[in-house]
Amino acid sequence: MSALLLLAGAAAFGLMALSDWLCVLRGRAWGGRLFAAGCLLLAGATAGLLAGRGAPRPASLPWWALAAGMLALLLYTLLGALPAGGSHLMPPTEPALRPLVDTGVYALCRHPGVLWLGGFYLFAWCAAGGWPLLAAFVLFTGLDVAYVFWQDRVVFPVSIEHYRLYQQTTPFLVPSAASLRRCLRRRESGEEKTDPEGKDQEWKR
Repeated sequence: MSALLLLAGAAAFGLMALSDWLCVLRGRAWGGRLFAAGCLLLAGATAGLLAGRGAPRPASLPWWALAAGMLALLLYTLLGALPAGGSHLMPPTEPALRPLVDTGVYALCRHPGVLWLGGFYLFAWCAAGGWPLLAAFVLFTGLDVAYVFWQDRVVFPVSIEHYRLYQQTTPFLVPSAASLRRCLRRRESGEEKTDPEGKDQEWKR
């Protein structure tokens, strides 16, 4: 059963990548449904893996708290830090470039969700043990890295404005001291960045 759940979770990343390919690179708006299906499949597979570990032990509660914190950060990054309540999480269905967001968690690195997703599975394994959760940590984190690498090189440069400049100024996955300072720094309302041609433009994602 655990092997089937791991396979289902792995397939979820394939559905999300296929959705990006259809929506962004082929202009098929209906491909967005595959992204939603991939998210639901990954959530269902994860729930099944967790349900198989039984009731939590008191000694594991600190690890579960850390896992919950990682999950909260992931949800905030995908739903709270993006415009319109996370509607920009879905692949675009129209040719117009989406605005870039390079503030907050997206100043830390270009794909902070990978850190939170990997942290969730790691702490869940520390809390509950067992090879299925360890395998989920290794497999799902690895697939997520591969997925965002493809997005970073193929999908986002043609769907998000100023993305290539964002690649030059913000780390891919591993935060730097400078990016950590930018993430923690409070930006004044209305602050703008300047593009390479000297035109002031507000950066969003």
